Formats: sequence, structure tokens, C-alpha cells
Amino acid sequence: MEDIILESFLNHGETYRILFDQLQNETAVHAYLITGEKGTGKRTLARLMAKTILCSSGGKRPCGVCRNCILAEKNEHPDLILIEKGSPIAAGVKKDRNTIPIEDIREMIRLCGIRSTDGNKRVVLLFDADKMTTQAQNCLLKTLEEPPSDTYLILATDHTESILPTIISRCRILRTKAWDDQYILSVLDRNHVLGEHSADAVAAAGGSIGRALELTNDDSYWKLRDEVMDIFFRTTSRSDVLKISNQWKDRKQDAEQLFSVLESLVGMLMEYRFYRDRKTDLSAFPPQWQKFAGKAQEEEFVVLTNCISSSKKQLQYSLNFQAVLEKLIFAFIGEGNKWLQ
Repeated sequence: MEDIILESFLNHGETYRILFDQLQNETAVHAYLITGEKGTGKRTLARLMAKTILCSSGGKRPCGVCRNCILAEKNEHPDLILIEKGSPIAAGVKKDRNTIPIEDIREMIRLCGIRSTDGNKRVVLLFDADKMTTQAQNCLLKTLEEPPSDTYLILATDHTESILPTIISRCRILRTKAWDDQYILSVLDRNHVLGEHSADAVAAAGGSIGRALELTNDDSYWKLRDEVMDIFFRTTSRSDVLKISNQWKDRKQDAEQLFSVLESLVGMLMEYRFYRDRKTDLSAFPPQWQKFAGKAQEEEFVVLTNCISSSKKQLQYSLNFQAVLEKLIFAFIGEGNKWLQ
């Protein structure tokens, strides 16, 4: 995939213009916490910041061609420390664990205490920051309170609620936002992945470039999406529900993805209703649901989202998948039929 450049984030607000200037002028603060929805570029931004800090160019940074930029791009720079769940840096820590243990933070602190290469700056990228154990977070807190000279810590997370408030208070917060649909399309175009479903992939991706790239040519996803559209939006007769549920009764393993696709489609209807500036294309929906998207009240969307949430919870308690599915289909038929001519 063609890299997003640092300037791409300038469209995300004034905070990023200030960040850009600080990085160019070498006045960046010593700790950042990047937050935002999955797929909105948190890791990409963190890596670009690291490259900029380490870049040895005397001009605009990151230059992308100096030795430091090339090594940082390959995660081989001696002054770049990468910590993430499942890839421990401390000896003796089991791989593929779902948390970041205190041993990794202690090892990071030890490495930061060693003189950097040629007196260069050092950058720590801490992805999945919410996966740090409580002990690891408390250990990190001491470093944030007294950061080593010329060391920059860049944390990234989807879930700030799992991070100690004392850590958050010692970091400069950077919030990533959903990317504009037209920008995502331009990224797909530059990476030569435009396909039959590109526009729909962008709409389903919810502002995530990575998700759009993943969906564009995923034939199995689009096949399931057509099925979900038929089941929940094109079915108008209650007498068809038993036939549909019989066809799905042995596909409980697909339930999670079915709910995910259904939530995405309802999300498109909501975007059209409440965020007209996104120019959501509803041509795949039948007329009654296009009317729904144009005039339904907020509480009517809440009914649908609550029905999906309830169905997901019922399956967690091992209730009969066919019965749960039938109840959900009936709910959508009832709502959709209100808007039939």
C-alpha cells in the first residue's frame, strides 16, 4: 500500500498543524497518546512521527531517503523501540500473549537508559497501549514522570478507558478521525485496488482506509452482504421468515459476521439521515428503506440497533440461533413495511 504522508493528517484539524510544526522545528513533547476508532490511522501516524523525529535530513522531514528513515521504515533502526501485544521485547516472555507485561516495559526502560546511536534521539512506539497490565502501566508511569533525555514515547490505543488516568494526563492527546470518503477512494485508486465494489466498500468502512482496502475485493464479504440485504431489507412477507431461517439454521458460525454486516448497513442508513454531507449511496436498498433513511426519527434507528444488540447477547447465552434470527427478521419487516407505498 502506498504510504499516507504526514501532511495527510492536516485535514484532521488544527491540532495536527501544530504537531506538524513542532515535529519540523524539533520542539515535540516527550509523550503522545494517539486515540481514535480502529482503522483511522493511529499506527500510521505514530510511525510517521517516529520517522520524522529520527530523520537526519536538514530539510523537510521525514525525507524518506536518509539512512534513519530507511531503517525506521523497516523497523530496524537501533533507536526505535516497538512494543505491542504478542511480540515481547523482554527475554522469557511468552509470545502471542494478549497483554503487554511489566517485563516489556522494564526492558524498554533499560534500553532507553543506554546511550542512543551517535547521540541520536530515541523513539518508543507502544501500540495496543490498553493491553498493558496494571503493573506495566504503573511501571511506565514512572518513565512518563521523568522521561529520559531525547526520548519520545508515542502510545496508540482504541480504548483509552483501559488506560490509567495518570498516564493519559502526562501525554499530549492526538485524536484521529474518520477519513473522508473521497480521500479513501483516492487511496484505493493510487494503490490500484479500485474494483466493482469500491464505492460500497468505502461506505461500509466507516472512514477506515484499512477496512476499505480489505473489503474492496473480498468476494465472500459481498456475497454475504447480498444475502443480508435480501434477508433483512428485501423481505416484506412474514410468511417467508421460516423458509429463510431454515436455510440459515446450520450457519451459526456465520452469525457474528452477519450481525457485523447488518450493523454496517444500518449505519449507512443512519449516515444518510443524520450526516448528509457524507453523500451515502443507498441505491442498493429497496425504496421503502430509502424512504426510511430520508424521514425516520432517531428512535426508529434506536429500535433497529437495539434489536441487533439484543440478538447478539442472546446468542452469547447459547439460545437457538434460528429462533433469534427469526425474531430479528420480523423486527426489520415490521419497521420496513411502515414505509411501503
